[in-house]
Amino acid sequence: MAIRIPTAKELRSIKHYYGFKYLLNSQTHESIFQKLQIEAKYKDLSKLKVLDLYPGPSNHSALFVNLFKPAQYMLMDSRPDFLRHIESFTKGTSLQFYKHDPYEWKSYIDLIEKDKLFIPSIKPRDLVHDECLVIANLTGMIGEGLFMQWLACIGNKNWLQKYGRIRMLVWVPESTAIKVLAKPGEQIRSKCSVVADTFTDTRLIATTNSTSLRKFNSKILEKHEPILFPTEDIWLTGGKPISLLEVTPKEHNVDLDNWDYVTKHLLILKSTPLLEALDSLGHGAKDYFTGKLDREFLKKTAKDLDTEEFLYLTNLFDKWPFKPDIYMDFIDVFQDND
Repeated sequence: MAIRIPTAKELRSIKHYYGFKYLLNSQTHESIFQKLQIEAKYKDLSKLKVLDLYPGPSNHSALFVNLFKPAQYMLMDSRPDFLRHIESFTKGTSLQFYKHDPYEWKSYIDLIEKDKLFIPSIKPRDLVHDECLVIANLTGMIGEGLFMQWLACIGNKNWLQKYGRIRMLVWVPESTAIKVLAKPGEQIRSKCSVVADTFTDTRLIATTNSTSLRKFNSKILEKHEPILFPTEDIWLTGGKPISLLEVTPKEHNVDLDNWDYVTKHLLILKSTPLLEALDSLGHGAKDYFTGKLDREFLKKTAKDLDTEEFLYLTNLFDKWPFKPDIYMDFIDVFQDND
């Protein structure tokens, strides 16, 4: 039996949205699912398990189940007004609900290891996981920081990513999407976009049709052809636009400790030519690297570098006989510099 999808009017009656924004237009959600080609990516939907984090009004959750009938669809939320809505909304349906905070690491340990209510299969990393999908809304105040942590988990192959390369569909503020998708040479290029480039294939699936749309790299808009939806389809309506990203983890063998040290130190001076910025890697780094790099490369800045160039510098750094003890470095691992 199909799950009844609440109307936008019903969903707007939920008293508090806790600073988060949600797309309430179910037709747009259906277009998004079609664009994502769910059935092509998850060929045996009878084995698919979906974990939906901060689902809020959950109209997209009901639609997903109606369209694809996955083996399991688990909602995780802990916000009081949404708790009441979800408990009423999911009663008598195949939707499952776990009353825990998705922000807390312990919530996932309890869900999977303690309560054993959602157990992803373990898949080899040569292919994207075809039996598990994460959907999340991170449009609230804590969202960008949490999203950056999740990207780091992809690189580290921990959290949910220890079960394989699990694809994520994540709603974020438009400003976060612009930052994550920034390409080499853009002023907004930062650690988060380098992380996303190195460890994921990230696509812009949908975004608000707002005046700030022009802030996206025009090549990204041409390549990804995102679905555009009006601001009236979002609740709450005021404030900043939102975007949906599809994050597909890559398999990698990156030396994470050295890579993290090199990228974060150089990106602190992201607009400084490498010839001058290299000494940030340690005493004597400039002399060492200038003997290994050509003059044109040294004219580049960190914000100009692509994934392969950062990996090349990391490899050179690893071979440096006098490199500093990177484990005595106290720069914040999650530091991001605009």
